[in-house]
Amino acid sequence: MMTLQPFKRLLVKLSGELLSGENGVFSASYLNELSEAVLRLRNEGKQVAFVVGGGNIWRGRDADLLGINGTDADYIGMLSTAVNGLMLKSCFESRGLKAELVSSFLIEGTAYRRHPSEIRNLLENQVTVIFVGGTGMPHLTTDTLAAIRAVEISADLLVKLTKVDGVYDKDPIKYVDACKYDVLTFDEAVQKSLGVMDLAAFALLRDKNIPVAVIKGTDPMELIAFLHDPSKGTLVVPNTEEVHGE
Repeated sequence: MMTLQPFKRLLVKLSGELLSGENGVFSASYLNELSEAVLRLRNEGKQVAFVVGGGNIWRGRDADLLGINGTDADYIGMLSTAVNGLMLKSCFESRGLKAELVSSFLIEGTAYRRHPSEIRNLLENQVTVIFVGGTGMPHLTTDTLAAIRAVEISADLLVKLTKVDGVYDKDPIKYVDACKYDVLTFDEAVQKSLGVMDLAAFALLRDKNIPVAVIKGTDPMELIAFLHDPSKGTLVVPNTEEVHGE
């Protein structure tokens, strides 16, 4: 098992699709499991922030079918993240967790814009922060938003929750002989075109020396498992020395 420096402040990128159940917009069982995982992380002394997507409510690819222009489609997506964020906040608070929505636009009485120093103070005071509303500007990905927010809060690690348990050399759903990487450098991930994140987000994280963990998000407890055993996912780092503590 590879050794891993402790990560205290986490920025978790959570897609809306992971929140959805088979028969509806939200999965009650998934939300309960995620709330339990966050509670356990908090009890272990971790500071947790989320960037939540809106794919369970709105998919941009549907815009063409409806004749909606791309800019409006992006704004619809931003608003859908606020719905998901409020759901997360309510679920977390039902477990006794303190949580706050931080948005790129004001939602009176629900979500507010915050200076990064205020957000860091919230995290230090055991408040789980949920970022919604995208960047407030259309045509930017949630990868980019997650990278920006990770830099703003001085995150130790950005966690990307996906439907597979890490980064592979090819699609493991299509190819049974796909090989999983336990650790990669940023440069290796780009050179091998592994598609960990979009390049703009990736470049920002690399420049700011913020590692990225890619783990299976369909089971929220995998996040805790990864922090104890990083072979449970894939860790992407500026250089391998940072993983092994050399």
